[in-house]
Amino acid sequence: MKKLLCLMLVMVMAFSLVACGGTTTTTTPAPAASEAPAENEGGEVEVDPAEFLKGKTIRVVIGSTSVTGDTYLTSDLVTRMISEKYECNIKVDPIGAGRALEEIVTVKGEDTIMMFHDMTYLGVLFGAYDEEDYKLENMIVGASYGFNPGDSFSAVASAPYDTIAELGQWMSENPTETVRLAVEAGGVSQLGFNAIYMWISETYGEEIAANLKAFVTGSTDEKLQALWDGNCQGIYAAASAVEEYTLDGVDDQLKLKVIGLMGGSIEGKDWPTFEEQGIAIGGTPFVFTKEYIACYGLGASKEFVAAMDAAFEDVCNSTEYIEAIEALGYKAQCLTSEEVNEHIYNKRAEMAAVIANCPSFDDLVG
Repeated sequence: MKKLLCLMLVMVMAFSLVACGGTTTTTTPAPAASEAPAENEGGEVEVDPAEFLKGKTIRVVIGSTSVTGDTYLTSDLVTRMISEKYECNIKVDPIGAGRALEEIVTVKGEDTIMMFHDMTYLGVLFGAYDEEDYKLENMIVGASYGFNPGDSFSAVASAPYDTIAELGQWMSENPTETVRLAVEAGGVSQLGFNAIYMWISETYGEEIAANLKAFVTGSTDEKLQALWDGNCQGIYAAASAVEEYTLDGVDDQLKLKVIGLMGGSIEGKDWPTFEEQGIAIGGTPFVFTKEYIACYGLGASKEFVAAMDAAFEDVCNSTEYIEAIEALGYKAQCLTSEEVNEHIYNKRAEMAAVIANCPSFDDLVG
């Protein structure tokens, strides 16, 4: 099952892309697992996690300063369950992306790990963090413990379009209008913005796409306030964070509608996905799912990585964990460090092509 899930996730990411100007680009192949740095491989080590982890104190740094966002909620959930099951003490420290990356590439021992998501490599691809210092090769990529099915863009309920595809058509029919989408720089939301920009450019031309601008801001609360204040016309946010504003009975001034999910559909919701709308680059549907991963310093032993792999596998496959993470709006996933290494390196290469083929983000901010 794990291998099947990994295969499906890799397959949906494997696509060739077309540059904004219409030039065909072939994605550079990602390194296979055997090409990843030797120190990034956990190795075939048999470890009893109950014996190895008992009594250990481990600090988990995360790439967020919020204790209400997806990064904190998912990492806190899985580490609490691991702590309880294996009688160790794992505490989440929300210190933010820059500090978390700095910690994990400089830590010498096994008392600190990082739990984050795709921004681990997207921040480097976008130039927010120095490649030489913070590339994946400077850490051990560990297990995956979940994914977010709800990476989405939303608009106010009164907007004259219900989907991103309709947004593009509306822009083509109103060529003097500027549309701003609130995103954070250097992460998943910027990636989604790039995909929308590239699709509009290919579909309606660069002149129309130039009217799509990024409104750069921070947390979901800040994005929502920017939307309600009229500073932007749409926002990126986890669907679970905005769902309450889509329900019947919400004040008209606050009510939202989800206009596009970057990944797959969500059971019980009629929110449209990018793929269903025909949002594609070079004729190939754009699909992206944000996955949560654990990362270790290069000094971590194979025994420690193997013990954590086993702990993640045990907890993430439990009914208790699956029900708890789904109640938060996310999905359980259990991929070992070996499986994640191959997958994430491939994913990084695919996303590098999306980013390389789009104009400088500085030119898209307005």
